[in-house]
Amino acid sequence: MPLQTLPTINSISIPVLLDWWQQRKRVASARVNLTRSIPKSDETYLKAYYRLMEVYSVVKSGGVQAQTEAVQAFAERESSLLHQRLAEIEADANLSEPEKRQDKAKIQQELDELRSANDWRLKALTGINPDEEAMVKQYLSEIESVLMQVKFA
Repeated sequence: MPLQTLPTINSISIPVLLDWWQQRKRVASARVNLTRSIPKSDETYLKAYYRLMEVYSVVKSGGVQAQTEAVQAFAERESSLLHQRLAEIEADANLSEPEKRQDKAKIQQELDELRSANDWRLKALTGINPDEEAMVKQYLSEIESVLMQVKFA
């Protein structure tokens, strides 16, 4: 789901969203309602829930700054290894020029995919407003007690 379509998390929406989630769980737990889809009127809440879970997962894994640093460190490590592999291919006297081109093209594709994935993740992280992160931290125990409950049959 693109970041620009997601609502932001604020102090009013978290308590309201937690109440909505508890109501939806009760409705969904009734066997007759298992095949029903989410009512159109609940779409805004569902989008807010997705956003809350996105911010929650980042908060639980150290926060925006820690995750940003981890993404950048991972990208640097992987990029370095791939560039090292490109140099090895170039220096390999046992490979013909067509084999070198083919192997280098594969590595270049991996570099492009790495760049794309990291750009996507960094964009998602920078899309988290510091106020959202702080609000989720403030409501962390309530979020976990409501949204993370697992009911065993």
